[in-house]
Amino acid sequence: MKVRDLERLLVEHGVGAAKIDAVTRRLRHNGRLPKGGRGPNAPDIGPIEAATILLALAGSSTGAEADIRLEKLETLPLRRSSAGAAFTLLQALTDALDRPESITGLKEVRVGRTTRHALFVYADGRLDEFRRESSRKSDRFYVESVVPAQLLSKVASEVARGVPDEHGAERPS
Repeated sequence: MKVRDLERLLVEHGVGAAKIDAVTRRLRHNGRLPKGGRGPNAPDIGPIEAATILLALAGSSTGAEADIRLEKLETLPLRRSSAGAAFTLLQALTDALDRPESITGLKEVRVGRTTRHALFVYADGRLDEFRRESSRKSDRFYVESVVPAQLLSKVASEVARGVPDEHGAERPS
């Protein structure tokens, strides 16, 4: 999968084309996405790059701040979990894209845009909460982005189709 493929998929599912373009430009500029080649020669991305794009996109109000918000969010530790796993937010999102079966039962991922927190919300009411110990104040106004589990599943499916196997060939569709 190429970055442009992910951009098109996200635009089809409600993301503004200008914002996603600004987000990926910022991430490329800061070395968070591969550079070089265009069109069919563009470098492929995998689950970590797709998770980076999703987190920067969901965590920022504008494309110009995507890299700054990503830095603030990606290392948030898992504080409260239904599963007890020890992850950072970026690791958990990467894992969800790398192992689509881990998305089963997930309803949505909520990412703070004005606070440093995120939640993995499950259909049965369970929550995985990512935040620093003192980062969330219950009496403060905050804004969140919501990434539906169905969209995560589509991204995971597309990433899996475009990831080369150990011999360099793309996995079959």
